Amino acid sequence: MTKQQGHGASLKYVVWKSPVRLEFLALESLAVRPVQRSNTLSRMMRTTRSESPGRVSPDPALSCDTGGDTFYPLSFHDHGRNGGSYTLYASTIEQRNEWRRKMLEAISARKAAQEPNSIFSLETITSNTASSQEAPAHQSGLVTGYISCTLPFGADGRQFVAIGSEDGVWVGMPKHPESIQRVMSLRMVTQIAFLADYDLLVVLAEKVLYAVDLQSVVPNNDRHVKRPAFGLQRLSNPQTPIHFFSVGHIGGRTLIVSKKRKGLDSVFRVAEVSQSAGDHGVPKIAVFKDFFLPSDSHDLLFLKTKVCVLCARGFEIMDLSDLSSATIPLDEDLRTLGKRPGVNKPIAMFRIREDEFLLCYDEFGLYVDKRGAPSRSPPIIEWEGTAVQAAWHAPYVVLFNTSFIEIRHVESGRLAQIITGQDVHCLWDGRGVVSAELAPGRLDDFDDPRTPRIHAALDDSEISSFMTNAHVHGVPRRQHVVELVPTERLVVPGTRYSPSLLSVADTLPPYVP
Repeated sequence: MTKQQGHGASLKYVVWKSPVRLEFLALESLAVRPVQRSNTLSRMMRTTRSESPGRVSPDPALSCDTGGDTFYPLSFHDHGRNGGSYTLYASTIEQRNEWRRKMLEAISARKAAQEPNSIFSLETITSNTASSQEAPAHQSGLVTGYISCTLPFGADGRQFVAIGSEDGVWVGMPKHPESIQRVMSLRMVTQIAFLADYDLLVVLAEKVLYAVDLQSVVPNNDRHVKRPAFGLQRLSNPQTPIHFFSVGHIGGRTLIVSKKRKGLDSVFRVAEVSQSAGDHGVPKIAVFKDFFLPSDSHDLLFLKTKVCVLCARGFEIMDLSDLSSATIPLDEDLRTLGKRPGVNKPIAMFRIREDEFLLCYDEFGLYVDKRGAPSRSPPIIEWEGTAVQAAWHAPYVVLFNTSFIEIRHVESGRLAQIITGQDVHCLWDGRGVVSAELAPGRLDDFDDPRTPRIHAALDDSEISSFMTNAHVHGVPRRQHVVELVPTERLVVPGTRYSPSLLSVADTLPPYVP
């Protein structure tokens, strides 16, 4: 986008916004009627406050049939972080349609050219979804309500996938969407975890935490198993809302950490899961300890020997043995890098090497060493969009914006792939399954890079490519639940990182924000 400066021989155009990536370009509907040009062109091109930031729209006062030149609007949306909605004008409807056709051809050509270089392909888990109002009471294979989470897990030598939505929990077999059936009628399910050593599903529904014996939802084929199924067990007080929970394994203990809010503070309850001696070995869940942070928090990550709380202050590293903690990065480090402390939201933390981490904020990533100090030059990667969630599949960081998935190589920081859609959100980021065999330090989760570890939901239907607010106009969104499957460009069996990709990354020029 350019601005005109000067007149006559001194006329020049100054670039004031970066070029729009074709991957982020979405054309809007042609339903906007033609407008009339008035004496003051600036009135027609002025920005209205009611529109999206950066949107240039016609003045409603000029949309009347008062004579003068007629202009035909062509609207498009740039989904990048610094983008917005814009409207351009053609003098004839033929010119407008030709511009639209050329833009659609360019978008399609770009997508076709990028397809062979994809790092991940999308494999459908289920697309048979419907809203709560549209769906029948029970229908095999149909998932109703807004889908918020998924979890693949194994039991009795079989593989399953659990899906949580506002209407309950569904369980089925991967690659067989017709096998998906509702097994729990809980409302507003937002998280699911699986404790493999105890055959327990942990579910957060309507801000109440539950434990569910797996045999009550997935019967065991082994008839010699004598342990009774105890069904649904409530773990939290319904009068005290639980905002989120996390499961993990530290110091030989299997822990469930849940967070509630008290004023502006975050109060955490740590519960330990163990096998009771009596009652045929029914798992026992007991309170281990409580702690609090004087800051609101939105996630908790299990590290090798500590936990990391994502809060407004930053990344709070805490030792559960003595509750000592430290916040990274330091405020002065952020200021030195031109970032204001407390402005950007922490969304994830990934160990990319034995002594190096990537701290992911909503707008950028920061490389730090094990002490939390910036470790590279430059140490920051600026995202293309404003990320809401992040996931990790070595050597790529996967960032979720509501309109696209941004995939970057962790060594070079460079953009590797963009997957577009509407209502995009991460359903499973690789966490949530806890087993003694998968405890930190015992097994590398990335021994086989061919194993998918990310699920997402998006609307990739044709209508979403040009209707950015389809749900507002009464058009129901189509939820497509997918798995991000590594392609041959990522997979080199038996290696943690793909050597070919790392060699390419090493020869690239340094990343410049």
